[in-house]
Amino acid sequence: MTALRSTRRAFLRNSSLTLAALGLDSALPQNSAAPQVDPSTLTPFVDPLPIPPVAQPAGQRVSPADGRMQLPYYRMPLRESRVRVHRDLPATRMWTIGDSFPGATIETASGQGIVVDWVNQLPPRHFLPIDHTLEGAGAGVPEVRAVIHLHGGRTPPESDGYPEHWTAPGQTQSCFYPCNQPAALLFAHDHSMGI
Repeated sequence: MTALRSTRRAFLRNSSLTLAALGLDSALPQNSAAPQVDPSTLTPFVDPLPIPPVAQPAGQRVSPADGRMQLPYYRMPLRESRVRVHRDLPATRMWTIGDSFPGATIETASGQGIVVDWVNQLPPRHFLPIDHTLEGAGAGVPEVRAVIHLHGGRTPPESDGYPEHWTAPGQTQSCFYPCNQPAALLFAHDHSMGI
């Protein structure tokens, strides 16, 4: 008889899991026109490894650290693009830096600072459902926002790309990267909280 007995805690846990599972299906996008892909049917390693293009400076800007110095200036648009990730699949929608994934490479020497404008040209609506109960994804903030963080860079706080310092579409995040660390391969990524 004790095997059939349930505690209130177990009942609540199991009920919550059941309700979550029932609600999950309706929360996901229901697009019957999009065919499901079985990844095991795709031949691996048939596409060349994508080599990002090397970004070229758009000009010069005054150094925030030394008003007598001019630094290379880059303008990097964040936008929605169609990117092909496998020869047997159609291009898929991605949010990219420029029109490529991965985004363009910025080359500079150790100690040679640069200025980058990350221009948010993303669409105003997110293409995936958003869980507004997550920290940083509340209903009072734009559903599309971005903030770029240079991972591994020794960067001033105002250019670090903190998760709450996002830009909405039509806004620009201007960053100064002094590049004072030893030579290294660093990467930039979106750091938005909740998205």
